[in-house]
Amino acid sequence: MQKLVRSYSTSGNLFEKKEEIIHYLGMSKEEIAEVFAYLNSVSFNYALGNPPKMDKNAFSMRKN
Repeated sequence: MQKLVRSYSTSGNLFEKKEEIIHYLGMSKEEIAEVFAYLNSVSFNYALGNPPKMDKNAFSMRKN
C-alpha cells in the first residue's frame, strides 16, 4: 500500500480550474454522487450499491 506524501502541497488558485475537475463542471449533484459512490466501491472493493455495514461493536457502551 502506498503511503501519503505529506511534504507535498500546492496553493489553490480559485481562478484557474484544474484539468481533473473540468469533466465534472457540468454535472448535477446527483451525478457527482453516483461517481463518488462508484469510486468508493472500487477503492474499498465492494459491490456497487451494496456497501458493507458499519461495525457498531467498536462504539457500543453499556448502560448502568
